[in-house]
Amino acid sequence: MSVLAGGVWCDGAFDRRMQCDSPAGTAYLLSPWLRLVPDPLGRPYNVLRAWISQGNYAASPSDSTKRAEAQVQSAVCPWGVTYVHHWRMVVPPDLVNYGASSYAVVAQCHDVNVAGVGRRPSLAVEVINNVLFWNFSNTANSAGVNVYSRPIAAGQELEFTLRVRWADGTNEAAANGLVQIYDGDTLVYSASGAKNTWDGNATTEPNPPYLKAGIYQPHTGDSWWPGRQLAMFHIASLTATADETPASLRAYVDARLAANSNAPRPPYVPLGM
Repeated sequence: MSVLAGGVWCDGAFDRRMQCDSPAGTAYLLSPWLRLVPDPLGRPYNVLRAWISQGNYAASPSDSTKRAEAQVQSAVCPWGVTYVHHWRMVVPPDLVNYGASSYAVVAQCHDVNVAGVGRRPSLAVEVINNVLFWNFSNTANSAGVNVYSRPIAAGQELEFTLRVRWADGTNEAAANGLVQIYDGDTLVYSASGAKNTWDGNATTEPNPPYLKAGIYQPHTGDSWWPGRQLAMFHIASLTATADETPASLRAYVDARLAANSNAPRPPYVPLGM
C-alpha cells in the first residue's frame, strides 16, 4: 500500500510530486489563489484554500487568475497501471448559489495533452447550481457524459475516491479500461471494458490523466460571473496504488491530520493592553 503523490495539505503535499498548475510564481510555492489556511469548520489543522475572483481576472487576464489548482506531476503515473485517486474537501461555509448557469471545476483528472490540443479533461468534477457532477469526456463523447451527481451544501465535507485504469485504445487496450467512483464508502458508478479517456499515442499522451484539485472557472465571459468569486477548501488530494480503498485512505488522512494539528492559540490580547 502506498501514496504515490500528493497527500494531506497540512502535511506538505507539495513534498510528494505535486505542484501548482499555471502558477503565478513557481510551481512549488503557494500563491494568493492557493494558500494554507485554518480549517473553515474550526478543526485544529490547516487546509488548502483555492480561491478565484472575476475581479482579479478582469484586472489581469491570465490562466493563473481564472484557476487555482494543484496537480500531481504527470510522470508519476505510467500507462498500464490501475490507480486510486482521492479527494477530500470542504464546501465553503458561506457558499453562495449563483444560479443555474454558474459553473466551476473543483477536481479533475486531465490528460497530458502535450500537443496543446484544447479539450475537456477526461474527468471534470463540476459544481453547477450547487449540484456536483462527475463528467467524463473522451474522443467519442467530447462534450462530456455525466455519470454521477449530488447536491452540495454550505460547510459540507466531501470525500471521493476514484479507482481507474485509463484506456485510450493505443497506450492501453480499451478492454482494460476501468472506472469506479466512491462517494465515501459507497460505490456510486462503475464501468469497465471500454475506452475512458481521449484517443492518443505515445507522443501525444506519454502518460494517462493525472489528478488535479482546486477551483477553476474556464468560462470567463459568462454573464453570471462579473463581480463574483469562488472558493473550495481541500483537505487531501492524492494518488495511490491500486490496493488502497476509501477506508484505508481515510485512515491515512485522519492520521496525518491528527499528527499535524495546530498548536493551541494564546488568548487574544488587544493592542495597548
